[in-house]
Amino acid sequence: MTELELAKQHLPAIVCDIAEIIGFPATEALVKAIGGTSFAFGVGIRETERLRILYRAIGEQKTHQLLSVFRGSRDYIPRCEKALRLLRNARFKNDYLRMTELDGASGVMAIQTLCPKYNISDRTAYDIIRSHTDPVTHQRDLF
Repeated sequence: MTELELAKQHLPAIVCDIAEIIGFPATEALVKAIGGTSFAFGVGIRETERLRILYRAIGEQKTHQLLSVFRGSRDYIPRCEKALRLLRNARFKNDYLRMTELDGASGVMAIQTLCPKYNISDRTAYDIIRSHTDPVTHQRDLF
């Protein structure tokens, strides 16, 4: 399952609609910038503070794409905490596996490098690694 598929299962309809318009990376940035608020998508062409917030989060082109659909509406943009946490955990796990299995780093070094990058504690990191480990398959008895 891709990161997008993992996150999309946990996203509200409005966020999926936004992702269809501006793409998933920009939607993730938008949710991080204004998630948890009711956002008024202006109708004017003046550059307002709300418009500058969108420009900073997703860029001018993506902002205009979004406004072409949502202009004049006021919509609640959810925080999407569960989806963002699942996405973060999947990215962390992928980076951890790349560092330990492909780059030859020790698990401890990978944890020390990745925890600050993902802004998590080492306990959370070990929990992520444990929860994303494939279950051990047991060999059937030979006799």
